[in-house]
Amino acid sequence: MNEQEILAYLERDKTIRIDMIEAIRRKTARVLYAEPDAVLLTEAERFCLVVSDTVEAGRRALKTVPESICLFVAHNEASRDAVFETFPTINHAAACWQAYYPGKEPIPVPPVCEIRPFPKEELPFLLSVYDPDGDPKRYRERIEQGDVLAAYRDGALAGFIGFHGDGSGGMLEVLPQFRRLGIGSALEIALHNLALSRGWTPYGQIYTTNNASRKLQESLGMVVSDNELYWMYEERD
Repeated sequence: MNEQEILAYLERDKTIRIDMIEAIRRKTARVLYAEPDAVLLTEAERFCLVVSDTVEAGRRALKTVPESICLFVAHNEASRDAVFETFPTINHAAACWQAYYPGKEPIPVPPVCEIRPFPKEELPFLLSVYDPDGDPKRYRERIEQGDVLAAYRDGALAGFIGFHGDGSGGMLEVLPQFRRLGIGSALEIALHNLALSRGWTPYGQIYTTNNASRKLQESLGMVVSDNELYWMYEERD
């Protein structure tokens, strides 16, 4: 299958597969397997994204996975079950809805805070709040690339948001004293606008246990999937 055929296959269920579509369009993924009944991509050789019409098709696709990869995003139950059957050490599947913004024009950002690029000198703060065990180098690179935004209220750093390594929106954090002021929504809109300015489709994922986040995404005009994808990995005791 060529790229146009792969995209046509993924577009059959655009909402749940938008991350795979964007990975191909943004040239961040490598196609490992593409047949009329299954597609498998790898993002920077760190994890694989897979969708298949049947479990058997998924198993065929997963035979091409490099030995170093042990993290998967399965985009339906068939591909989820194929991962479980192919990789016995994978024992956890975190279910998520997928959401994307279908518009093309920037969205007005509510004037509840000032939003600007996240300052490099605040990296220790970001790590302490969001990911204490995270790799500082990885986050520093993201900040330097302009992938993280900061919100200020009355001159104080109130929160932040950014793109994950795969290009999805996330990392949203609003400090407790600044919550219920609309800052989270303003940050989300600003990140959507940043994605649009780069020619990207804004998208992100929501744990299926987080109905409040789903309602927020829908209120911002995001299309949210009815079905689920699964982040799959080995969970150790």
